[in-house]
Amino acid sequence: MERGIVPLVSFGVAFVMSWLVQPHFRNLGFLTEIVDHPGGRRPHREPVPRTGGMAIFISFFCALYFLENFVLRMALPWPWLMILIGAGLVILALGVGDDRFGIHAEKKLYGQLIIILGLMLLGQRFESVTLPGLGRVELGGWSWPFTLFWYLGFINSMNLIDGLDGLASGISVLASLFLAVLALAAGEATSALLATTLAGSTMAFLYWNVSSRKIFLGDSGSMWMGLVLATLMLNLSRNAAVPLPVLLAPMTVPIWDTATTIVRRYRQRTSIFQADDNHLHHRLVRLGFSPARAVAALLLVTGGSGLFALSDFLDSAWLGLPAMAAWMGAAQLGALQHLRNRHTGWDLFSEVSYALGFDDGLVDRTGLVDRRVAEVIDLQAARGPLRPVQKVAGGELAIIPDDDEGVAKSRPARMSEGADANVVFPTSRDLH
Repeated sequence: MERGIVPLVSFGVAFVMSWLVQPHFRNLGFLTEIVDHPGGRRPHREPVPRTGGMAIFISFFCALYFLENFVLRMALPWPWLMILIGAGLVILALGVGDDRFGIHAEKKLYGQLIIILGLMLLGQRFESVTLPGLGRVELGGWSWPFTLFWYLGFINSMNLIDGLDGLASGISVLASLFLAVLALAAGEATSALLATTLAGSTMAFLYWNVSSRKIFLGDSGSMWMGLVLATLMLNLSRNAAVPLPVLLAPMTVPIWDTATTIVRRYRQRTSIFQADDNHLHHRLVRLGFSPARAVAALLLVTGGSGLFALSDFLDSAWLGLPAMAAWMGAAQLGALQHLRNRHTGWDLFSEVSYALGFDDGLVDRTGLVDRRVAEVIDLQAARGPLRPVQKVAGGELAIIPDDDEGVAKSRPARMSEGADANVVFPTSRDLH
């Protein structure tokens, strides 16, 4: 079989296998009560199984075995894959324990450290990295701590970003396809095969994740996703001279979210292990984005970052055009929302100042920061995109229309709890 066809075949085989097993793992989630119940920080309104990650894990390795023995007739590096299987099983067990019984984040971190230490002892370490302008840099004694933080960063950033349907899995698909292109360009056929197999198995999950018969990755799936992406990138870095910033390009959104989370919790003097719903995607929802639009914006940023990195690595300037188009698409979504919000002084760009440690203007201006994201999404579902309300003459309140062409008819509305004196949000009863 021609080398260029192999990635397409591996993607297709993995997609079909994952597609077939996802419904069965959904049923397994209900049977074993590995279910995400609604309430609190969770925006869904019915129990959803958290076993999608296990289905991706099974379909990924089954697809590799099937490809090796029945399709491609090529040998795969099973000694190395067995290391990945072992580490994956342990991290899945850790995640399943958290999904089913709840494990404190600090204890979960200790489990991650044990898994990463085992991987490093078995040879999964950075001995050197390629940096722009410096070439290959030997890490020496920094090899172990660098690898440790590499794995911790990937595992936990993918876990943290898994907050809206299609976000973590969408980033994983884009990152996997990005790695496949890098591997093919570097002549690493096996890495390309592994990356496209991961992309295919995750793409099938993505469909079920956003369908009516919903299934979640769960902590087990998001942590394993981070583990396998970190391992694939580590091995590609060792086998080919891929600069470190290029490798990390498709992880722009998870890295940004993790960094802002650390800054936020430091500023609030809260434990870094304390869960909240003020992540990047949650803040976009509070700023008026629908969940689907927030996911679309973040995936456009991810795709644009990956294309810019490929443009540099492949020395193909034309790739900058679709990359710029992706970023402009994300900017367009943000600009449209900013126009909708400007009547009340909402600042879509407060996320930047917030991440840099300045005051959070979103707190005083939206009245939605104290609300759970689930409540905000309920408000959106009740009356369409969030539209702020301003006081007008006579003490009445007017809804600001989305199209900025005039003002809806005035009518009384009750002050939402936590809103300021000039910007309020009507309740569902007021709007119907």
